[in-house]
Amino acid sequence: MQPFGTILLLLLASAALVLLGHVFRLLRWEQFIRIYEYPQRRSLLRAMAGGYAVNFLLPFHVGDFLRAALAGRKMKTGTGFAFATVIMDRFLDVWVVALLFGGFRLAGLGGAAVLGAARYYLVFALLLAAALVLVVLLRDLLKRCCLAVCSIFNDLRRVNLWRLLLNTILMWGAYLASYAVLGQAIIACGGAGGSFGLVEVFNMLFGVKSVDVTSLGVAGSLG
Repeated sequence: MQPFGTILLLLLASAALVLLGHVFRLLRWEQFIRIYEYPQRRSLLRAMAGGYAVNFLLPFHVGDFLRAALAGRKMKTGTGFAFATVIMDRFLDVWVVALLFGGFRLAGLGGAAVLGAARYYLVFALLLAAALVLVVLLRDLLKRCCLAVCSIFNDLRRVNLWRLLLNTILMWGAYLASYAVLGQAIIACGGAGGSFGLVEVFNMLFGVKSVDVTSLGVAGSLG
């Protein structure tokens, strides 16, 4: 077991990296909202913090509803559009997690647990992609039913995709660095027999056998 100071430093570094990831998540979320208006970052930050607090206590991302409600109160476009941006935010997370599990599998890391998770998220990501295509194809019909919720999908062309990609890469880079440092902290505590690294932490948080497999903002609940 490592000295307490080393363990504390690793835990603080992990927390700092998660917070850095949240900064880029906030910037990415803001991109969708800027389609129609320029939001106050302070309001978005409060909404995101409140949502993560609820997600930490409750499963299945219940806090995302609060996140959309709090953000929508300060937006001209309202809660419906805010909720649509949160949906898109989570869609992107599903695809990134699927790619990461696929990458871990191709690298021969994580064994059977990672293989199962890779298959699960591949199917999940493909279903979401099909749903997104369906929404775009039926946008005229869906607009009449729920214009605010669907508008985010119909106007993606107005989002700077390169900036969106950069924010996503930076956000998940910070999260992955946090998980790697957290794994080192667990090892420093004398747990996991010295073999608990990035892949093991990632699988613990997002794997099929995790407590809340649909809760793709676990990274947020750690902050």
